[in-house]
Amino acid sequence: MHHANHFYGHAHIMARYVGLEEPPRMWGYLQHGWNMHDGFAVGTVFAPRYPKFVWSQACARRGWADGLRDYVTVGAPWLYLLELEKQQDWLAGQPEREGTIVYPFHGWEGQQVVGSHTEYVEEIKAAEGDVPITVCLHWNEYDNPEVRREYEEAGVRVITHGQRGYLWQDTDVAFLYRQLHEMRRHKRVVSNRMSSAVLYGATAGNEVGVYGDPMELEADHAILGGASKPRRMWPQMHQFSIPRDYAYGVAADELGLDHVLPETEIIDVFGWGDVLTHPLPPPPAPPLDEKHINRASSRRARVNAHRAPVDAESSDGLVSDVDEPVVEVAAETTEQPEPSTATEPVRTDAEPSTPGVVS
Repeated sequence: MHHANHFYGHAHIMARYVGLEEPPRMWGYLQHGWNMHDGFAVGTVFAPRYPKFVWSQACARRGWADGLRDYVTVGAPWLYLLELEKQQDWLAGQPEREGTIVYPFHGWEGQQVVGSHTEYVEEIKAAEGDVPITVCLHWNEYDNPEVRREYEEAGVRVITHGQRGYLWQDTDVAFLYRQLHEMRRHKRVVSNRMSSAVLYGATAGNEVGVYGDPMELEADHAILGGASKPRRMWPQMHQFSIPRDYAYGVAADELGLDHVLPETEIIDVFGWGDVLTHPLPPPPAPPLDEKHINRASSRRARVNAHRAPVDAESSDGLVSDVDEPVVEVAAETTEQPEPSTATEPVRTDAEPSTPGVVS
């Protein structure tokens, strides 16, 4: 399985959807973040004839325009998580939500964000008013003590949902479960750029907003359009409080709500028929407080970091079962990931992560 299929626990969510505790080999490439390009990182080289599993028809159309083929639209794993966690039933109970969770625009291993986090968080505090504010940093920024300190010194709660993972190591399979838990706690989800998190919040029933300094990404790829392209395409998505119906409609289109497949079709398109002939009841969800593997620890301790827990208690009651899971991730070390030895399908581009994927 291509290692990016594991990012953010996506492969494990899809496996749980069909009743498996462990994801079998997925025969193809799974999109792992909202993308205004072809669904994948700029420069990705695809093995011939392997399908490209994207969230939306928009990604497939852009890929076709660039000469790519073999697209299959399956919807975002986030939508499968919402179904597994019965989000509509949860919303029907009209639960109380309070405060704002903020997802600042983030970088990755190869490109850092340029901008003032101090000025951004002060703008957030002034705009949001006297409400509880949580800033959720991507692990790339959370592992940077200087960036993290700018938010901590502003007096807001600072968390991360966990590690994205790389080369089948350090994948936090509870990442999106923690994200859903936090979104259920908070009334609003905001960011300084249109992103996966904003779209997730809209589908989870949150009020969403996009405002503040969008910052810049070092050596950004021109084909992605930077911060200006989404503003041109969705001007109404860039304001303090986006109308709920409009935000939900955009999110439904971009995440592929109409393309969510039933369990039997997921088994078929992912090539899991030799493992499972028919869907089974979903196994327990990973616990929200599961410890994340420290990237500074030994490789022996990390080799199974991508695996889903098989004997943990369910976190189906995401809000009621856990008070306040905060994932503490150790600072990044200088240790470099080992090169991949995978042979099917193989990504041969030089970039190790996700330029062009806005999460």
